Amino acid sequence: MSAVHPKTPLTDEPAIHTAHLEQLFRLQRDALEMIALGRATDEILDQLCRLSEELLPNSVASIMLLDPTRNQLHVRSAPSIPSAAVAVLNGLQPGPNAGSCGTAVFRNEPVFIDNVLTDKRWSGMLDIAQQFMLQACWSMPIKASEGIVIGSFALTSFERRSPDPFHRRLLDTASYLAGIVLEREVQAQRLRTAGIAFEHMREGVMVTDAACKIVQVNQGFERITGYSATEAIGQTPRLLNSGRQDSAFYRDFYRALDKQGEWCGEIWNRRKNGDIYPQWLSVKRVNDHNGVLSSYVSVFADITETKDSEHKLWQLAHHDALSNLPNRLLLNARLEHAMQRAHRTSGGLALLFIDLDRFKNINDSLGHQVGDELLCKIAARLRAAVHEDDTVARLGGDEFVVLLDDVAEPNDARRIAERIIERISEPVSISGRSLVTTASLGISLYPGDAQDPNTLLKHADAAMYRAKTQGRNRIAYYAPELTDEIRQRLELEHDLRLGIARQEFSLHYQPQFSTGDGRLIAVEALLRWNHPERGMVPPATFISIAEETGLIRELGCWVTETACRQGREWLDKGLPPFTIAVNLSPYQLRGDCAAYLRTIFERTGFPPEWFEFEVTETLLVEDGGHALRQLAEMRRQLGMHIAMDDFGTGHSSLSQLKLLPIGKLKIDRSFVMGLPDSSDDTAIVKAIILMAHTLGLQVVAEGVETMAQWQLLCDAGCDHVQGFLFGRPMPAEDLSDLLDRGQIDITARIYEDPGPRP
Repeated sequence: MSAVHPKTPLTDEPAIHTAHLEQLFRLQRDALEMIALGRATDEILDQLCRLSEELLPNSVASIMLLDPTRNQLHVRSAPSIPSAAVAVLNGLQPGPNAGSCGTAVFRNEPVFIDNVLTDKRWSGMLDIAQQFMLQACWSMPIKASEGIVIGSFALTSFERRSPDPFHRRLLDTASYLAGIVLEREVQAQRLRTAGIAFEHMREGVMVTDAACKIVQVNQGFERITGYSATEAIGQTPRLLNSGRQDSAFYRDFYRALDKQGEWCGEIWNRRKNGDIYPQWLSVKRVNDHNGVLSSYVSVFADITETKDSEHKLWQLAHHDALSNLPNRLLLNARLEHAMQRAHRTSGGLALLFIDLDRFKNINDSLGHQVGDELLCKIAARLRAAVHEDDTVARLGGDEFVVLLDDVAEPNDARRIAERIIERISEPVSISGRSLVTTASLGISLYPGDAQDPNTLLKHADAAMYRAKTQGRNRIAYYAPELTDEIRQRLELEHDLRLGIARQEFSLHYQPQFSTGDGRLIAVEALLRWNHPERGMVPPATFISIAEETGLIRELGCWVTETACRQGREWLDKGLPPFTIAVNLSPYQLRGDCAAYLRTIFERTGFPPEWFEFEVTETLLVEDGGHALRQLAEMRRQLGMHIAMDDFGTGHSSLSQLKLLPIGKLKIDRSFVMGLPDSSDDTAIVKAIILMAHTLGLQVVAEGVETMAQWQLLCDAGCDHVQGFLFGRPMPAEDLSDLLDRGQIDITARIYEDPGPRP
């Protein structure tokens, strides 16, 4: 306590009588004896006040403490002051004119007033002075160890008087002793609080002596380590050693304690039951007053949950949530590391970019749950198809990447790629449904194809797109020209979006005729894109892009509604009704296709019984029957018709064919082209016609270009024909002119010059 100390030696004060000095010594001795005996604070303060009153007759002593939060003084000890006076004094606010005590605390200096009735500093407290007959009041600030004022010690007299040197020393000594007592109380409370905190804190605490023997532990230590205090005290911290840290670690550990006086960091220790766990440990060296090591204090926390959380967060940040494969972030890190290693060792590596074929069909028709389960099974197959050291990553959606380390030559990568393609194409059983999917795979090689991770990945992606354009379910290596292909594809996709917005699309119509009576029985609506710079873009160029980007849904709706409006216009002219046929993309079956079709029929007024969707075999058989069921429901609800286009090029069997909701087969033009010269094509065409009729289906032959082809088809019993011999695709206006002139049968068409064959 550094309150105002009594002046030492006291004999330096010649103005103080020897007898008074003895009295001051007795006051100090009695107070210090009570402190040493551990008497209660209030008992000591009261006794200090009484002893001071004995040394100043006809006076009372008081100790007031400052409440800094309210800026108020409250009486702590005043054994000789009436309780009524204490009640009035409580709540006094320090200030420049707040009596003796309030002013002393405010100014942080002694205040001696010999006549309180005339001193302006008591002007606001005259009622108190007159009520209790106070005449003089002397006050000394009480200070804490940091020199902060915490209260006041006052002697109030019932006669007018000024303090002499003895009285000043008395106030000085009493305030100093009061400060010691009050500081002891604060320190004791701090020790009690520290003791409670020591025992109840969640962290473990271990105190060792200079010889590193454990001398004290807390409950946190017992809970975390499993050792009781009895078992631990007397042992060394080696009791907890896990063996994970080597001797070099502990050399650095003690070197830091010697030089910096503390060490903090992560360490692995062992519990009593043998479990090894991570700790966050802080150790501090404690020296005595001579600077000699006396003990070490260690505080530690079990960070098992924190480490688990960190691992989970790392896992979430670096792995795909669905498949638990590395994601793009982790792939990039591993790829960069692998390229650096390959550069040092002059080795090679390969990057395989894998994209499932027509996955969106499955995802959209069977639902995301089935799609997600399929992706998980594909991920497991990919992991099983490569070595343990290779990386299999999922970039998102149905895109996977395999990083192959230590690839000596391109054929090594191809062998693994072929194994991957084979594994993926094996049937997958999900929810009792057997699904078959394929994949397109692109390969880029380091160092030949790229020198940095991003470019190598981009080139593998470009090779994968090449594999898709080559027919899917195949492998393609990166070649420099593929970069231009990707750029051109992106440009075409951009133009396609603009083309839809700018209404650059139109429909052409190609007629179909009956071989029996030559009537026009249907027209097939064919989409055309007249690009302002590219000219007429063939559908084969942009349809696949429209499907991959989802633009096909918007295009398909536009084609259907435009064709129906045109059909309604022909009906309104009084022309005999004929079927409007529209090609259906599998992406148009997403959602409630029947609902939007019903809306189109209602909006255009076109009868659904004269509308026909043309679908491919692949659409009907590759998605587990979802499209088949949806088309059957559409035919039942709306009364529309469904034809199978390009028959003979897919994989449908006779057993499937009889279950399909179709009324018509269209023989692919690849079989018609060889007629009548090819005996194989002739046999196939006749077999298709016979089979279809047996199943009650009508048959349309596509691509008829010669009279010989037409004659053979008629002889074979083909129901309808379509091709350049009878009419090439034409705008609605041209077809309307022919219809208006009555040129609506085969006879009228085949004697016209159909123009050059494609």
